[in-house]
Amino acid sequence: MKPLLALLCAVAIGWVAYQYVYPPFGAYFGIDKPPAPPPAPEKLPEVVIDMPKVVVKAEPKPEPKPEPKPEPKPMVAEAPPPPPPPEPPKPKEGEFVPPTFRPLDEITQNWTVLPKTVFPRAIKITKDVEVRSAIGATQLKAGGNAYAITQDGTDLVVSPSPDGKFKGKLAIAETDIKDIITAVYETYKVNETARQKRVFELKKQQALNPKTSVASAGKGGGADEKPVKDKDGTYPILLASMKSGQVTEIKPDNIKKWGDVTREKDKDSDFWSVIVTFEAETPFGKFEQDAQAQVKNGKVLKWIYTGSGEVVP
Repeated sequence: MKPLLALLCAVAIGWVAYQYVYPPFGAYFGIDKPPAPPPAPEKLPEVVIDMPKVVVKAEPKPEPKPEPKPEPKPMVAEAPPPPPPPEPPKPKEGEFVPPTFRPLDEITQNWTVLPKTVFPRAIKITKDVEVRSAIGATQLKAGGNAYAITQDGTDLVVSPSPDGKFKGKLAIAETDIKDIITAVYETYKVNETARQKRVFELKKQQALNPKTSVASAGKGGGADEKPVKDKDGTYPILLASMKSGQVTEIKPDNIKKWGDVTREKDKDSDFWSVIVTFEAETPFGKFEQDAQAQVKNGKVLKWIYTGSGEVVP
């Protein structure tokens, strides 16, 4: 309590001294009393200005834009289908009609069944292959030669030699066998067309100049008797020739037509001729061919292809 009273007394004495004692001393020593602070400005009355209320309208939400519809595709007139290839001109009556050959892909069933007559065949290989035998193994290098011995599914059994003692396998596509068979087939088509044309021309010539038939020739004289035709249309003498192995490509079951007997002459020798139409097995399918059996003195002298004159094996 006493300190508080002492403090109040000190404050009072200081205030009295500042008010009454300081001014005379200040004037004597030239020290001005600090000016009193300016009076506080009078408080102006508050002016209230009524501001108009601004109402902010919420902008309406934009309506969703419709999704753009796809533009209609321009109407394009469909191109008309290509016209069918023109039909080959029909041959006139009496003209030769070339044979029709099946596509090679069809014959080989997309290269899954190669003609057996193709083998063995020299080929080139495009991939290394190891070939083995009972005595060892060796390797054939890509780009070299080999022999296709047979077919195993989509592979070829290959060997360095036709006897096939060393064997390995390569895919058909890793050899040139397709190119080889295609070239053989194209050559075959040309030759077969030419052969059939020769046969056609020969038959046409025979029709214009018929040979002496059996009916008009009689027995031919001596032991050279005409071949006898059975009731079923076959000739026993020709059947005996086939059975004996004189001809192997022509068999009774692949003969489609037995012709008549005619009398012909080759140089200074006369003989009996019988033409048969048979189905020949070729590397590219079965085709009908004509062959002539030449008979003299109760014996078949030979079988030849009609037109070419080549001996039938």
